[in-house]
Amino acid sequence: MFKKSIKKILLFLIVNVICVGSDDWPTYRHDNRRSGVTSETPKLPLRLKWVRLSKIPPMMAWSGPAKWDAYSGNKDLQSMRNFDPVFYVTISNKLVYFGSSIDNSIHCLNLNNGNEKWVSFTSGAVRLPPSINSGKCYFGSDDGHVYCVESVSGKFNWKYKPLKKNRFIASNGKLISSYPIRTGILVQGESVFFGASLVPWENSYLCSLNKINGSELFVSTHTNMTLQGAFLASSKTIYAPQGRSVPLLFDIQNGKSIKSLSNTGGTFCLLTPDDKFVAMPSNQKSSGNMIQIADPSGSSAMIKFAGADRLLISNEHVYIHQQGKLRSLDRNKYSNSNNKISINNGLAKKLEEQLKETKKKLPNLKNQNQPSKYKNSLDSISQMQMSLNKIKLSNIKEQKNLKNSFLWGVDTSAPYDLILADNILFHGGLDKVSAFNAINGDEVWSAEIKGKAYGLAFSHGTLLVSTTLGHIYAFSP
Repeated sequence: MFKKSIKKILLFLIVNVICVGSDDWPTYRHDNRRSGVTSETPKLPLRLKWVRLSKIPPMMAWSGPAKWDAYSGNKDLQSMRNFDPVFYVTISNKLVYFGSSIDNSIHCLNLNNGNEKWVSFTSGAVRLPPSINSGKCYFGSDDGHVYCVESVSGKFNWKYKPLKKNRFIASNGKLISSYPIRTGILVQGESVFFGASLVPWENSYLCSLNKINGSELFVSTHTNMTLQGAFLASSKTIYAPQGRSVPLLFDIQNGKSIKSLSNTGGTFCLLTPDDKFVAMPSNQKSSGNMIQIADPSGSSAMIKFAGADRLLISNEHVYIHQQGKLRSLDRNKYSNSNNKISINNGLAKKLEEQLKETKKKLPNLKNQNQPSKYKNSLDSISQMQMSLNKIKLSNIKEQKNLKNSFLWGVDTSAPYDLILADNILFHGGLDKVSAFNAINGDEVWSAEIKGKAYGLAFSHGTLLVSTTLGHIYAFSP
């Protein structure tokens, strides 16, 4: 009896030690800010636990970049709408969930062995992973409906469509609603939020429902927009990517449009804890990769990273792949220097304009025999030139500070995804997934996969890797 009690106690302790620090990954990129960051600590090395192979790769909503945009008249576009290249996963209570654009469904797998627990079918492609909240699984479909099922059993709870009439059209070999749900389902507080949208010349709908029963809280109608890619949210604002158009901001209370974020685009977006918005690329005709950190409030200068592929922000650190290197930088130092340079450039521009005007007036003052005014102008020119020299010296200093804000850099291939689990950076590449020490940049683990690893998630000690071939790999200690 005593031995059995000891065994039970030891088993209890072992289970709880294993569970300490474990963290769900309940929505796309972990949270509503799409941070890709979890506090859970990986135990390396990892080994392949199971793999779910797909005979067919995901059927993306948009098959690569358009040759030209007839609506806006732009040509030579790059792909900015690749929000569904893999079967992204979410994880909760040791269950794995993913949406399928192949069989129009949500699949639920056992995290430990990859065995399928349940599947829930819709009448259209499910392009983003479900959000798991309070025992419920929420997802949207190209059939124009939002669904809620039980996360453990898949039992149906409710479904909703914003329009009574649901017109279907042909698109990429499938029949879809003319108002598909391609924003994922964002759950915040007691509400769910999503967009029903396809093309800018048709209406788009931003919707909010009660998460318990699916009752309508608001539906706001908008024009000249295409809501696609996962929504992001702060406490007051919904951020909506548009692919080839600029992201939009909406009031989370009523769905009213607030503003757009100029010079940003694409569907890969992050929202920092201090509400800075990360997006790429800068425009649909950008010849090279670009990541920008914009301040929607306008209180700080935009930070631009040319030649950047992916970026991750955790507290005061930025992790970025830029020009062939994976780098870490001190965000505050970099931002402060960037702001000073921006302010200096603004001051320099005004001074240069004033200098140009003052120099233009000099010949007239000299010809009109106005020696005092002529001398004052010469003094002003001298002062302005001195001020410009000070600004140039200040910028040289701040450029050095920018360089010194980089903590480390290592040569790596371009990542398709980056996530952070405690102090381990997981890098999703082509036919390979790697792990780097976030403190010093050392590569500490890697494994072979097949395909481009656009989807990474880490939860309950397990790394999930989703590739463009439709495969899902699970690695654990």
